[in-house]
Amino acid sequence: MTKHILTAAMAVGLGLTMLAAPAGAQYYKGKTINFLIPVPGGSGLDLIARNFVQHFAKNIPGNPKIVPRNMPGGGGVKSLNFLYDKGRPDGLTVNLGPWNAAGVISGRPGIRFDPQQLEFVGASHMPQTTIIRTDAGSGLKTSADIVKAGKFRVAGRSADRSLDLVGNLALDIIGAKYLYIPGYRGMAKINPAIRSKEVHAGHSGYVGYNRFFRDSLIKDGKALALWYQSDFDAKGNPVNNSSVTEFKSFHDIYKEVHGKLPSGPKWDAYRWYRTVTAQMNLTVFAAKGSPKEAVEALRKGYYATAEDPEYRKSSKKLTGVKITFTPLATGLQVIKTFKNVSPELKAVFKEMGEKGGATTKKKK
Repeated sequence: MTKHILTAAMAVGLGLTMLAAPAGAQYYKGKTINFLIPVPGGSGLDLIARNFVQHFAKNIPGNPKIVPRNMPGGGGVKSLNFLYDKGRPDGLTVNLGPWNAAGVISGRPGIRFDPQQLEFVGASHMPQTTIIRTDAGSGLKTSADIVKAGKFRVAGRSADRSLDLVGNLALDIIGAKYLYIPGYRGMAKINPAIRSKEVHAGHSGYVGYNRFFRDSLIKDGKALALWYQSDFDAKGNPVNNSSVTEFKSFHDIYKEVHGKLPSGPKWDAYRWYRTVTAQMNLTVFAAKGSPKEAVEALRKGYYATAEDPEYRKSSKKLTGVKITFTPLATGLQVIKTFKNVSPELKAVFKEMGEKGGATTKKKK
């Protein structure tokens, strides 16, 4: 009887120990995660992802090894298609980046992945802007001059990728005249194109502004950040971002030019994107069907990294601004409901996704 009591006690103790262990600690111990980055090395998103990986690995229970793998192409579509088509359901392949909500909604050719079937791990975001040379068109002294500068060339990745779609929407809404040229594989290619005057402008996350332009072209007066993309409150009203102090919001520049706030279908589409998916611009997905234990461990590591003092310090130094992490419940709700849009919004997404068609596509 004593022997049975001891055996039972040991079993209970083992069970309690297993319950006390962090989720996924045993699952990831000794394993390697392939971390897909949908841009070339040296691009702004690449720098963000590699900095994140350094801290993510130590915060995942089990401390797996993480290997960054660049997989550029299709404005981020290539790596997500790979994750969707070939990612094994073992939690060992993940992707960080935008996920082309407009392209999914409008049925863009080439998109095979479905965000609702992938395993959502977490999301974050930062301010976005458009960098433009001051000698674009007839020249610009301030951002408000954009409507009278004449036609200029904008380098981009893919017209329905979040960064470019929102950037082009803002240009359309304010009344700028431009030629959008897609096909550039990230800021590592757009930056030299702007510097060589091959193009005049490009849409950028704050990390691109901070790393590539702030202390060079902008400091020398050869370029400026037109605006940062507007945020919106719970009632749909545009609001300013207190973390950006060096240039104004899009809606404030629009009011300088037109004397009122924007309106119309494209403004509605802009507001939807900035309200619904802007907070999800840097999303981590795992392959569909990954074990619950693995997904929980990845989420635990993701949000632990968000609070990691070393990560917060390094990311602020890299980007020049705080990276904001979206609450898990909010992210899950966005993934669940993002396809519920009106026919009018779908039409705008389709129109914007076709900008710069095949005849103007730049091969880079």
